[in-house]
Amino acid sequence: MINFKLFSLDKLLIFLVLFLCIVASIIYYHIYSTPILEKSIHINYQRVVDVTKRFHGYYINSDTIPLKEGVHDNEGVGVIVNKSGDVKLLSPAINQLYKNLSELINPKCIWTIAVIDKLHHENTENSYFKPLRDGYLRFSNKSLYDSNILENIINLESLKVSYKSFHHDDVRITEIYEEQWTGEEIYSVIYPIYLETKLSSVIIVDVKKDWNSLLIEKFNQERWTNFHYGKGANWVTFVILLPYIANEHSPYVSIDIFSILIVSFYISFIVFFAALCGYYFYVKVTIMRSYDHMTGFYRRDFYEPKLKALESASFLMIDIDHFKRVNDSYGHDFGDVVIQEVAHRIQNCIRVNDIAIRWGGEEFIVIFQKINQDDLMNKAESIREVIESKSIDGIDITISIGGATQRDFESVSDAIKRADIALYYSKNAGRNRVTLDKNNYDF
Repeated sequence: MINFKLFSLDKLLIFLVLFLCIVASIIYYHIYSTPILEKSIHINYQRVVDVTKRFHGYYINSDTIPLKEGVHDNEGVGVIVNKSGDVKLLSPAINQLYKNLSELINPKCIWTIAVIDKLHHENTENSYFKPLRDGYLRFSNKSLYDSNILENIINLESLKVSYKSFHHDDVRITEIYEEQWTGEEIYSVIYPIYLETKLSSVIIVDVKKDWNSLLIEKFNQERWTNFHYGKGANWVTFVILLPYIANEHSPYVSIDIFSILIVSFYISFIVFFAALCGYYFYVKVTIMRSYDHMTGFYRRDFYEPKLKALESASFLMIDIDHFKRVNDSYGHDFGDVVIQEVAHRIQNCIRVNDIAIRWGGEEFIVIFQKINQDDLMNKAESIREVIESKSIDGIDITISIGGATQRDFESVSDAIKRADIALYYSKNAGRNRVTLDKNNYDF
């Protein structure tokens, strides 16, 4: 009968190999997904830039209103006026830009939208902030008479002085830095506006660095990946090339190996457990289909078709003596006990590779390969003696045995018939004995 162990060394090795294969597969999937992640972040950055560029049209068509020097709040936008006079009414456009950006960026990650507007022919600038923070007021006072702030920003970011509206070279996205006046870690989308070949204004959208992490988290959820923003081990760290950012400032993304190991373990456990259950079910079905539940021997209907392939095999046909009398005298339950015990003792007398079949109610066949006539006789006698030597629940039980060895070119069915005839001789001779067909006669 099949010996099934739920836990064994070979199963642990199979689980380990499965686990390593799943780890390798998931890592390969992540490496394959890296360009897709880069493209996904690239698209999000490009959308932010495209929305920011729309401000160019709002700026050109904006009205002006008279404002005195100082700090003003206009529709939720802080306006710092450095010289009294007509000031561009940019608050509606800034609010619209903020609203549009909020549809692309988590509002918690939008730090500031700023517009620095140069007054042409004047040695000063006005600035707009949403929201206006105290640090920006200090910034404004410090630079109140700095007429080159826009040019400094352009030079600092190496922006090409191009006068073509919406030209892609007009935009820069900075590296992540700590804002001087607030201490917040951000990066800025900078878009200069030129009118009549002169620098007119700069739009600055400050985004918290956390947005990068949120983009990666969103990608992880959509693609079932485990990327992490920042550096990890060298062999699982990748540079993400993004638009409008200098290559030396490109962010790093790494594969979260620890999370992959945990996920791989769970997947491996589920797959292995499912396979183990399937295998266990297969074993149970095989046992039910192949083996007799009472004796543990092969079922006749299962094994008989396989006998045709045997050659030079030897057969012992075994029958429990007076079994009907046992059933009639002690009941069928005791008869079942006798069958089980006889089968158990037979099993203990034969080798692992020998084949035992429950041929009928109280009749069995044992098949041996590569055994000579003398050894076959000795084996039959040892089986007979072990049954006779000890009673079963106080009742003496004996068996009769008939044996035969398959002749050259003889079918198995003919050899079994001769063993059955030999069994008939044992019964007629008084039972509790062994008779072997010597192949000296033909029936």
